[in-house]
Amino acid sequence: MASPRPETKLYEQIAARVRGMILDRIYRPGDRLPSVRELSRQSGVSVTTVLDAYRLLEDQGLIHPRPQSGYYVHAYANVQSAEPVLKAPATSPAHFTRDEMLQSMTHEVDRPGLIELAFANPNPDLLPLAKLARLVSTVAREHPEASYGYGPPSGHRAIREQIAQRAFAAGAVISPDEVVITMGCQEAMCLALRAVCKPGGVVAVESPCHYGVLQAIHLAGLRSLEIVTRTREGISLDALERTLIEQRELGSPVEACLVSPNFQNPLGSSMSDDDKRELNEIANRHDLVLIEDDVYGDLAFEGGRPKVLRAFEGGENVVLCSSFSKTIAPGYRVGWVVAGKWHTQIERLKHSFTISAPSLPQLVIADFLTNGGYDQYLRRARKAYASNVGRMSEAIARYFPPETRVTRPSGGYVLWVQLPDHVDSVTLYTRALEQNIFISPGVLFSTDDGYRRFIRLSASRWSPEIEGAIAKLGKMAHQ
Repeated sequence: MASPRPETKLYEQIAARVRGMILDRIYRPGDRLPSVRELSRQSGVSVTTVLDAYRLLEDQGLIHPRPQSGYYVHAYANVQSAEPVLKAPATSPAHFTRDEMLQSMTHEVDRPGLIELAFANPNPDLLPLAKLARLVSTVAREHPEASYGYGPPSGHRAIREQIAQRAFAAGAVISPDEVVITMGCQEAMCLALRAVCKPGGVVAVESPCHYGVLQAIHLAGLRSLEIVTRTREGISLDALERTLIEQRELGSPVEACLVSPNFQNPLGSSMSDDDKRELNEIANRHDLVLIEDDVYGDLAFEGGRPKVLRAFEGGENVVLCSSFSKTIAPGYRVGWVVAGKWHTQIERLKHSFTISAPSLPQLVIADFLTNGGYDQYLRRARKAYASNVGRMSEAIARYFPPETRVTRPSGGYVLWVQLPDHVDSVTLYTRALEQNIFISPGVLFSTDDGYRRFIRLSASRWSPEIEGAIAKLGKMAHQ
């Protein structure tokens, strides 16, 4: 006779009930669950029982706690799709050759009725537009000469001080005098590449890699060498070091590595502190300059703000690039570069190219940061982006063919989607555009054709209209 089945414990019953509500999408990714005391009252059980239930759900990867805030549903609690398969990139340095396609895409943005899922722009509904508009008026009235005149090549002191203060939250100690303000992160990377590399040199990059990085390398007269990158943990350090040794033996040493350790675009991967520390050690061993793109660093879904490479030993040799374009003001074009020993050269390059960054946007953002509005905005934006990314991932799992694979980013707002073998992303891009749906084909994210079965989608916004677009894309992929 079989032994009697042990009775389900009370906390397991509570956990099963909450789990059911999550899987039934009563509580969606990013939603806050009832407080411990609230659920205790609703269920007629003790606070301890609810805590045990929440800890069980946390162990199962469904929920996570936020200090002094409560428990929240993970961004991927309901996602069933597998993650994309790693691809071995080309082993030889190459130039980016997709400029014509990219230029054509930039002309499509103004198409009436377009559902824009191609470019990684922040959600306009989240941006503090009214607050910034009031600050524009105030700053222009109170500081007319500074607002409309040329600023110093390195940027206005007020914004550089705020950037230095915020760097402390990312583990880096930076002086305002080390910061050079640029017109977005793209210019910051272009200046960094020209400062640290010789024309014709080789730059290691992640694979897949954002096309803006590949463009910057190409326009600097350099070649990109792609390194296999893990979907969650970032660039493969073993593959990087092996490549550095091979290229040196071939007589074509890698001069720099342009890397995005925090929420890389398009994968959304994030390196651990141990891997960041090891990356600095590898750079030191091989006399390699690290150029860090941290443009999504403030948009973590969970936990605190991740550290930048400069926070670890050897970080003083890292060139740090970032901007406010992906967080609060893409049109203001306020970025920056912290270049260490290359500071003077980058300042000269900045002056020779564009003299200085626009003054009014710098002063407006500096005022916004000084008054504490940025942190309040980020708390709201992180929760919204986690929810939107989760919802789009769910929709892809529901509407696309079952072989489809989707990344699970831990921050930012882009998704990298691996399509079934019979689907060509360029063909899908063309057919989607005929339906006024705008996506980014995977071929833009490499120097070769290795990602023709991939697309990148911007998940910064979510609406019934966008869900309908995902359903149409899924139907096209099925066909």
